[in-house]
Amino acid sequence: MPRNMRLTSQVAEALLMAVPEGALLVGADNRVVAVNQQLIELARLQDVDTSPGAPIEPLADAVAEQLPSGSTALRQINQRHFPRTAEFRFLDGRVTRTSRRPIDVDGEHVGVLWLVWDVTDQRRRESDLRRHVHTLGDLARERAEFTARASHELRTPLATILSFCELLTPPSAGPLSPTQSTYLDTIQRNAHRMQEMVDGLLHASTRAGARAETTYARVDMARLLGRLTGELLPRAEAAGIFLAHDHEAGPPAFADRGQLENALAALLDNAVKFTPRGGTVTVSAHPYAEQGGSGWEIAVSDTGIGIPKEFQEEVFTEFVRAPNARRGGYPGTGLGLSTVRDTVRLHGGQIAVHGAAGEGTTVVLRLPTRSPGPPGRA
Repeated sequence: MPRNMRLTSQVAEALLMAVPEGALLVGADNRVVAVNQQLIELARLQDVDTSPGAPIEPLADAVAEQLPSGSTALRQINQRHFPRTAEFRFLDGRVTRTSRRPIDVDGEHVGVLWLVWDVTDQRRRESDLRRHVHTLGDLARERAEFTARASHELRTPLATILSFCELLTPPSAGPLSPTQSTYLDTIQRNAHRMQEMVDGLLHASTRAGARAETTYARVDMARLLGRLTGELLPRAEAAGIFLAHDHEAGPPAFADRGQLENALAALLDNAVKFTPRGGTVTVSAHPYAEQGGSGWEIAVSDTGIGIPKEFQEEVFTEFVRAPNARRGGYPGTGLGLSTVRDTVRLHGGQIAVHGAAGEGTTVVLRLPTRSPGPPGRA
């Protein structure tokens, strides 16, 4: 391209007509080469001379008068040190974004292309979103604080009720009549039910804070599950449930021991709770190795009431319980599976539910050997 070639107003005007944004082309002599109608309307330049060859200063002054305190920078509209991008908020509340693009031909500066577009709606939506997020954050904190306070307040009287129930249980208080025993069992059962609900609410209110303190360390999965099933065995036997376990030795997993233990304990507790007398709960843990990596596959199966297929995804939502669990009078808050899911995701794993209403439930966890978090010391 010849060095002496200059931008012509005819060519520039034809090009700017195809630009959706407001556009202004200024020559190296600081005079207008071309401007499109979008910019005239956006910057309200109907009374300003924007014809080819007009000086740029009156245009800059007209725009500056619409700004809260004017803008001396606009008087340097063709200078190279002007910001490449800038935003201007007009007195009427509109917000525009400006982009400066110098035009050089064979190393020679021949002009500047200015693009301007209205971002008022975008900024308003962003402001509304920030305000909503702030409001939701305040509401979430208030809910968590209220739940924590209420849970702590309820735990004390419940502990007192359970303590006196133990004092009334034979042989401490002597033999009880059948009616008295029935009353005492009812009190204990409902107190334990309320205690479980309070513990669930308290866990939900503190879970976010606990997650911030996640620490990873080596965990022997087979040993951990063996201990948990051993602790659950007396309860299962008392409920007339057969508890089977198959824990294969394998490499240690890197996990937050406390959170993982709580999640697995919740799974085992659910399996026993929803399985009727004479049923079976089976716990298995096996290492796996595949092209995508290695890890542990843990399955907890029961022959209990099962989860209807249409609720097998929804039960992972906080405070959601399947209809047959609600109708059956099983205690709970609907927080157990949501806690398990969050813990599994925290460790980069996957969780799935199989089964159907009346056919039992199998929950399968796949946890990678290495968790996304930094591993701790052995």
